[in-house]
Amino acid sequence: MKAVAFLRSEDVGRVLERASRASGMPAAIHHVDDSAHEGAKVAGTGHCTACAYVAKQPGGAAACKVSRARNSQYALKVRKPSTFLCHMGFACVSAPALPSADQGFVLTMGPYCPAEAPELLMTDAMRGLVALGHAEMPFFPAALTDINHLRSDNVPALAEWTVDAIEALWRSEAGAASPAHGADNGRDRLGEMPAANGIEKPVRGRPRRLRSKLPDTSPYRGAEIAAALASGDQTLARTLVKTAIAELDAAGERQLAARRARSIAIVSATLEAAERAGNDATRAWDQFAAFVNAAQQATADTDLVKFAMAVLSPLVPRRKSDKADNILAEVDAIVMGCMPETVQLSEIAQRLGKHPTAITHHLQRKYGVSFSQYVARLRIDKAKELLRRTRLGIGEVATRVGISDQSNFTKQFRKFEGLSPVQYREQYRTH
Repeated sequence: MKAVAFLRSEDVGRVLERASRASGMPAAIHHVDDSAHEGAKVAGTGHCTACAYVAKQPGGAAACKVSRARNSQYALKVRKPSTFLCHMGFACVSAPALPSADQGFVLTMGPYCPAEAPELLMTDAMRGLVALGHAEMPFFPAALTDINHLRSDNVPALAEWTVDAIEALWRSEAGAASPAHGADNGRDRLGEMPAANGIEKPVRGRPRRLRSKLPDTSPYRGAEIAAALASGDQTLARTLVKTAIAELDAAGERQLAARRARSIAIVSATLEAAERAGNDATRAWDQFAAFVNAAQQATADTDLVKFAMAVLSPLVPRRKSDKADNILAEVDAIVMGCMPETVQLSEIAQRLGKHPTAITHHLQRKYGVSFSQYVARLRIDKAKELLRRTRLGIGEVATRVGISDQSNFTKQFRKFEGLSPVQYREQYRTH
């Protein structure tokens, strides 16, 4: 798929929508050439009342385009997110939308108001309007209330995880287009894959049915967390949230701002996955803005985990009336209780008084995961914890999670995580 068609796809649209919702900023992608000329908007979502007003003023849209293009060229040059002030004095951030492709596509998010200096918003807006030739006024003629207040150190991280999500989709598209890969390689994450690679069109009142059999490789683990919450297993959900945040920190990105942004991405991905599974996330979305504000004030990872679990708590069913949720909770309890011993689907089916096909059908329909994938994911998650927190050898770790053959363990681990157990330990070990 060509870059323009990819960036206009529904999957990228969902990433941009999630980013806009999480950050409270509009998000758009443009193409910028070597002479800093910006083409038409390729994709975007979100709305700013003040920007819409300015764009209607003589020279307003052109001035915005010039300031945005200039910084976009700089972001492409340094190959990382770059914050800037537009001609109105509004703060924005730009980042290469496809760093690996290096084709001049730039993601711009904004405007936002730096939380460190909220009093400057009105002053800068009025100054920018006068510079356009607008008559001086005692106040700005359009609402500024939808310009979100964000800590400046959080904004580049928000742009970065948005680009990471787009890049992951782009790589999966490239893999799907290769004859050496099966069609299922178009998958970005469990429950989130391009429509051309297996998602049926959504039917009102029914969850989407997924046919991919590849594991969840997203760093945000949204589908897994949503599944754990739907089954009532808040302990597993909390562990997954904590792990996703810890992996970013252990990778060397020690900045608290990056971990705050990661926690927002995790919650957003989980809510999206819950909606894809047909679950009601309305109450959680209602609390999302408060969660973002709380996350921006967090001073430790424990706070981020606590705030994330608080906003996700409405996803836990009060009564387990859904058969797939009940089965998932029971399967989870049995598998974890038997670990490191191996457990067969037939054994679990016998314990639950269910037919094996019924178990796989419910899990596949609800979460797009087979029984073997689910068990493998649990084992790898347990292995990751041991690799991070202990000095056990790779063979011993494999044995403790129920995989007797070390080479098979390495193969499975690489399939889920994209790197070997040794590489994972070197990158994410807790010191």
